[in-house]
Amino acid sequence: MTQPRPTFGAAPHAAWFLIAVSLYFAAQIVLRLILGGALETDEAEMMVMTPGLRLGYGPQLPLYNWLQVALFALFGKSLFALSLLKNLLLWLTYVLTFAGLRLFMPAGLAVAGALSLFLLPDVAWEAQRATTHSNMLLVTCAATLAAFFWTLKSGRWAAYVALGLALGLGGLAKYNYWLVPLGLYAAGLSIAALRPRLLCARMAVVPVIAGLVLAAPYGWMLRNPELAFSSTHKLKMAQAAQPSSGLASGLPALFEGMAALAVLPALVALALYLAFRSRAAGAASERAEAAAVRLLWRASALVALVLAAGVVAAGVGHVTPRWLLPLAFLAVPALFVGLFGRLAGRGPLAYYAVLGLLAVAVMTGLCFDRYKQTARRAVDFAPLPGRLQQIADMSHTPVVAEFFVAGNLARSQPEWRVSPYLAFAAPRFGGETVLFLSRQGIPPDLPSGMAQAGWPREASAEVLEQGEVVLGFDSSDKPLPLSYWLVRTPALD
Repeated sequence: MTQPRPTFGAAPHAAWFLIAVSLYFAAQIVLRLILGGALETDEAEMMVMTPGLRLGYGPQLPLYNWLQVALFALFGKSLFALSLLKNLLLWLTYVLTFAGLRLFMPAGLAVAGALSLFLLPDVAWEAQRATTHSNMLLVTCAATLAAFFWTLKSGRWAAYVALGLALGLGGLAKYNYWLVPLGLYAAGLSIAALRPRLLCARMAVVPVIAGLVLAAPYGWMLRNPELAFSSTHKLKMAQAAQPSSGLASGLPALFEGMAALAVLPALVALALYLAFRSRAAGAASERAEAAAVRLLWRASALVALVLAAGVVAAGVGHVTPRWLLPLAFLAVPALFVGLFGRLAGRGPLAYYAVLGLLAVAVMTGLCFDRYKQTARRAVDFAPLPGRLQQIADMSHTPVVAEFFVAGNLARSQPEWRVSPYLAFAAPRFGGETVLFLSRQGIPPDLPSGMAQAGWPREASAEVLEQGEVVLGFDSSDKPLPLSYWLVRTPALD
């Protein structure tokens, strides 16, 4: 006997979805405050990259910094303000993804598609443990999806205005954000029934609004390329490490990155399908959600092709899975929306049980991660200010350090002048005696560090003192040595 297909009512699914994600991210804020400890690298970055509202701050786009500045103004430069923003953005990612999908499908399917993002390791784990700007990428992708689907569904002026705002804000989140609107628009054009909404006169307002949002920050980037594009050294290092062609090394690295993101969603989807697949009649193409699923799959394919072409053209030898989040953001919800329409019996319940177990595993893992022997959150920074005071008078001596050390030092000593290794350090501190710190070879030596901080490599500098400061961990007796150089720096013109 054929099992009945599950029904997907609106109100219960939406209500439980909102309750679940709200409770989960509230619990994550509480857990982060309880665990305490040192700031992670991206958290520490916010301590030294939020001097106020500015058009640009450095290699990362400014939207996350702007919101963090606002929360710092409300709650002080605190761990609570850092955790609140991170979890608020993640909560909005799920809510906006649900809202977008809901325009084309029943609430139960929209919930399944939105929650499928939790199966991505970089969303469930890394977004909590470490990342900041990637969280902004996720929420702007979700806002773009919701606005794009609203545009296709209604064709209202408000939808086009919302899409323009989403594009403008996404363009201030992370550079790889642009893959999402590119994939969605190109995929939409490939579907005849959707084409009129994308080629109408109202669409002209979208780039105008996006351009107004982007004009001033992108203008700052063009005027300050040494700051705005300083992170391109990551690609250069990758190319140096793997000098073979992009075709030989980049594409395998791209496929490895895709696999790292896709393996867990694929395994869960396969297990659910094998255990609970429905034999009820009805092809996927006959259901209302089929158009949205087809659009997302086509957008995913187009983004994958663009990524492959970019890797080959640029000769990139290393690909971080986090860079591929726009691709996964489109593909994984499409996979699970399509899957859910084929599940029978307790299939949906099993899916939510898997997600619940994963949520428990993430929170448990964060507790273990805090107290492992050499965890960054376990570094004891309390002795560092006193030890630096023994080297120089820190009331007059600026410090330049990589983000992890700089941010944690600025957190404990907000009155000190602390800068990361970015090109704005030299204009600020040039001509002064500066204390440079290095952690585990970051930077590898003083000349490299001074060059990253904005001093010309040929500039002469007098090293007054050099040595090592050793920190410890509150979870082990292992040492964390920091090299230092006290340098009388040359002034810049």
